[in-house]
Amino acid sequence: GEISDQQMEAIREEVWNAFIEERLTAQAIDDLDIRVTDDEIIDHLENNPPIDIQRLFYANNQFDKETYHQALNTPGMMDWAPIESWMREFFIPRFKLQQYINMSAIVSQEDVKDEFIKRNTDFTISALHVTSESVKDIVSPPTEAEMKQNYQSRLDDFQQDEKRHVSYVSWAKAPNAEDTLRVIEEATSIIAQANSGQDFISLANIHTQDPGNQISPDSGRGGDLGWFGKNQMVGTFETAAFGAKKGDVVGPVLSQFGYHIIKVEDMRKKGDDKEVKARHILLKIEMGQNTRSDYRRKATLFSYDAQDYGFSAAQDSHLVQSLNANTIGEKDIFLGTLGPFRSAVRWAFNAEMGATSDPLESNEYYAVFSLDSITPEGVKPFEDAKIQVRATLSRDRENDAAKSLAIELKNSVDSGALFDAIAKDNKSIELIPSDTKKLSGSFVSLGRSDQITGALLNARNGDLIGPVKTYRGYSIIQVMEISPFDSTSWLAQKDLVRLDLVRQKQNRVYQSWMADMKNDADIVDNRKYYF
Repeated sequence: GEISDQQMEAIREEVWNAFIEERLTAQAIDDLDIRVTDDEIIDHLENNPPIDIQRLFYANNQFDKETYHQALNTPGMMDWAPIESWMREFFIPRFKLQQYINMSAIVSQEDVKDEFIKRNTDFTISALHVTSESVKDIVSPPTEAEMKQNYQSRLDDFQQDEKRHVSYVSWAKAPNAEDTLRVIEEATSIIAQANSGQDFISLANIHTQDPGNQISPDSGRGGDLGWFGKNQMVGTFETAAFGAKKGDVVGPVLSQFGYHIIKVEDMRKKGDDKEVKARHILLKIEMGQNTRSDYRRKATLFSYDAQDYGFSAAQDSHLVQSLNANTIGEKDIFLGTLGPFRSAVRWAFNAEMGATSDPLESNEYYAVFSLDSITPEGVKPFEDAKIQVRATLSRDRENDAAKSLAIELKNSVDSGALFDAIAKDNKSIELIPSDTKKLSGSFVSLGRSDQITGALLNARNGDLIGPVKTYRGYSIIQVMEISPFDSTSWLAQKDLVRLDLVRQKQNRVYQSWMADMKNDADIVDNRKYYF
């Protein structure tokens, strides 16, 4: 099928990132003066051939080591010069760079043991959970003065790139009544051909737009649906199929997928139920060329009038209404209610104030745009940042209040109060009477967090711990039981756990290294001038 604007942007982003990372990797290899010897090439080819080379010697989807080593050790059997060059210039330098980066990916025995415990040890707890939501009513909202003070104290957080604001009129690329009539006429013609004796299987393979019909580019299923009973098909389809007789060709039948032509091949009883064996042809109601041209013509005429007489005047004369898309960023993909529309974003950042666009096209719309205003790069005004500031201050106050209440509750428990009694007196507090999980899992109400994991790793049976931060607030946790350490499983799993941790840490270290390289590099992104 056709690649959508959104898919195209994702592909462009992926290619761009791969390009940047490759350039930075090559630069790092040069900076570290990584070189490759002949012995290193020979060692890799003999003992650890890269997967790209192994694929050259695949037989039955497996690496054929015997054939590979025969080719490696038989002069003239194949030309190894391109492979040697690739190993020297590309593969081994990157392999050595990865080893260099991996040197900082250190996993201690304690790390391995902690991970083993997370995966294998059961923790049974009870808990009180004070959520931020539960203390909202006792937290006072921030005042205007407090919000302004918070805003002034962190102006860097409100730095923003230039933003553009547009109005637009759009025409959705949707089929109209003419397209529906065209499909009905096509269906009527196919039904007539089937009733005159033409083979339904051949007609289905020629005409159906059901993607499930395709077996290969050159063959289809002839519209075969096999046997089906009631409640297996959409309502209108089912009604038509079960209301027909064996041998009937019925339709066109409208569903949300389009128009169906149904050939009932057989019927049978299965217990008390009736089943039908049928084939069908699906004709989708899609926008035709005439409809497409009509939408393009409307957009073009509107654009001409808007450029000549003004955007508002054109709306009146063409009986259309505009919508707004505000705070558009230069790298944005989505635009207002139109969805992915990169060409419109590019236009907005190349246009002058008050300009009107020619008709622009996305996968879903034709649209004409007017550039209404420009917000220059700089600090977002307080009024624009107010909602964000209020949310931050309110969230901080709710977290502080939840923590304070959790401290009070822990003091009460230390003084002899029971969880049940505390929860009964504080209806907003969530009580977890008992829950057993491994630390790799998620506890009822509390969820899973590094703070909970860390606290329980260091706990013993009977400990009362907290307040412990959760994603929703703070908790007081009573450790009821920790299952014994399984020494037999530890001996069996520790090497695999270490290997898993090393791989995870190497990946994190590499991602961190690459992020630092990107931050330090002087990267000029000129993609906006092209797409």
